[in-house]
Amino acid sequence: MNSIVSTMQQAVAAIQRQDFATAQKLATQAARLHPKNPQILQVLGVAQAEGGDPKSGLRTMEKALSLAPDNADLRFNVAKAAFQTGQHAKVESICKPLGDQPAALHLRALALKEAGKVNAAVALFASALKQQPGDAQLLNNYGNALIAANRADDAITALASAKKNEPKSAQITMNLGRAHTSAERFEEALELFREAASLDPSDGEVLFELGKSLVRYSCHDEALPLLSEAARKGIRDPEVFNQIGTCYAALELRQEAENAYRMAIQLDQENLRAYLNLGLLMEQDNRLDTLERLIAEADKAGLSGPDVDHLRALVLQREGKLQEALELARESEPEFVDGVLHQEFIGKTADRLGQFDMAFEAFSKMNAAMALRPEAREFEGTEHSAIIRKRTETVSSEWFNSWGDLAGIEDRKDPIFLGGFLRSGTTLLDTILMGHSSLHVREEEAMIARLEDAAGDIANLAQMSHQEVGNLRQVYFAELERTAPMPHDQILVDKYPLMTVRAAYLHRAFPGAKYIFTLRHPCDVVLSCWMQNFRITRAMSSFLTLENAAKLYDATMAQWQQCRTVMPLDIHTIRYEDMVEDLESELRPLMKFLDLKWSDDLLDHQKTAKDRGYIRTPSYSQVTEKVYTRASGRWENYRKHLEPILPVLEPWIEKFGYESLEN
Repeated sequence: MNSIVSTMQQAVAAIQRQDFATAQKLATQAARLHPKNPQILQVLGVAQAEGGDPKSGLRTMEKALSLAPDNADLRFNVAKAAFQTGQHAKVESICKPLGDQPAALHLRALALKEAGKVNAAVALFASALKQQPGDAQLLNNYGNALIAANRADDAITALASAKKNEPKSAQITMNLGRAHTSAERFEEALELFREAASLDPSDGEVLFELGKSLVRYSCHDEALPLLSEAARKGIRDPEVFNQIGTCYAALELRQEAENAYRMAIQLDQENLRAYLNLGLLMEQDNRLDTLERLIAEADKAGLSGPDVDHLRALVLQREGKLQEALELARESEPEFVDGVLHQEFIGKTADRLGQFDMAFEAFSKMNAAMALRPEAREFEGTEHSAIIRKRTETVSSEWFNSWGDLAGIEDRKDPIFLGGFLRSGTTLLDTILMGHSSLHVREEEAMIARLEDAAGDIANLAQMSHQEVGNLRQVYFAELERTAPMPHDQILVDKYPLMTVRAAYLHRAFPGAKYIFTLRHPCDVVLSCWMQNFRITRAMSSFLTLENAAKLYDATMAQWQQCRTVMPLDIHTIRYEDMVEDLESELRPLMKFLDLKWSDDLLDHQKTAKDRGYIRTPSYSQVTEKVYTRASGRWENYRKHLEPILPVLEPWIEKFGYESLEN
């Protein structure tokens, strides 16, 4: 008998040090000798359950419970094993004789939550907390149940109390971040996820939450390594790979994004979000045949429904079946399609069909939804206009005449800068120019931004030495080469729509540069910008309302005109309306301005666009079409909606020679 007691003491000690294999071995030996001893069976069952085999543990302990039904400890362990095996209803029946014991209430509440009975779970957690109000884990689980019950504010209160009691718990800190996310307090959530990751940087679940939060703020470069590490640490949730794909797509690593979405589908062949993300990627890449095959795969997986219908509508739209596309989009209420994308699609399709009030309503909904995004909440939409106006105050003839050494630097040939304002035809024109063998076109990359960062405040330009100007050029060209090498036998065309507000910086570094200024009717430009789903930044937040969009246009053109007045900029203007009316007649004078020979390849821009593959701007689908005139004068269809901003734009309409609004 003493040897059995000793064996069981050793088994219990092994459990306490979490050596469950040894505990099972010892308890199994004892059970062979005493197969109806409930204490021995309980130890064996606990060792099995905690050692990773809860089903065996449950069977063993149920046998023990039949022998000792009044053993409360044993009963609780049986219920715990039932919970571990997902038998949530059994937890309730096993725990019932334990009454209001806090541990039993806690376990019953957990089982109810897992069974989807969140309100009942919340009530039981609350009962348990009356007896143990300071129990951090009980508060933690209560908070999670409150999140599931859509009681985010109550969850924050509960989890804040749990965190106060266990401030170093990464799990509790993470759950508090989840509660703040549910309450749409995204900044607080992000800080809590950062704190949780600092408390336990090895926790894959914490890294996953931090990565998702960073994606919400469009911090894709920071989120990607965290999400990748979460996947390496065993988080096999397909959503990890959906988020990784989102990051890769935002960073323009298209193949990597596709691989991630396909991994999500591999983990869950019914993962609708992954099919949708992959389909949107294919459409953006102008891979319509591949998209149609993906839709067929989704159908085969039994995923037909509103989300897949959105992909069908994309194909119909690109095939010119606009009415069918619009009807399909309006009839569907997708679960996973971003509401912004859905309304944008409806708006653009309705606009093409001449259903302008419907289009305006859809674009209004799109911008309202965008304004609720975390990154948009940081801005009022007027900040960028204010910065530009402040700069314009600096630009004067006296200031320009005070500039130091203006001699050019012959290290490399000065670029050609292409811009004007967003949606003024820059993507169409840069695609056309890619057809000329002497030109190397780079589209909306960071060279100008890096140059501006290196120069600092615009006032600094006046005091710069020859060496400092040389440094600006080095910074610019270093960024150019960082992203892709520049062929030595070609001339760089830097397409940057808002180069107009950086003309002073560009002239300081590149006094011999040529500028192609793309001009389009101010009303069409502002309306088109408002109709776009731009990634929200300080500048792009201006386009969430027509009023702020008009203010940004006004500020931008005021600075551009001021720079043109005081600096000897070498400029050629291309009017969008003239370009789409008679492309060759506009391109020949441009080639002369650039000192380039004419090439008939310039007129085959559709082939050039298709050869490009992915186009990063919102014009990616339009530039693969034949040059069309339907966007010229579009604003007239929305004139009644634009009335409030016409006084802001009218001076520019007259300045640029467009027909007066009074006619």
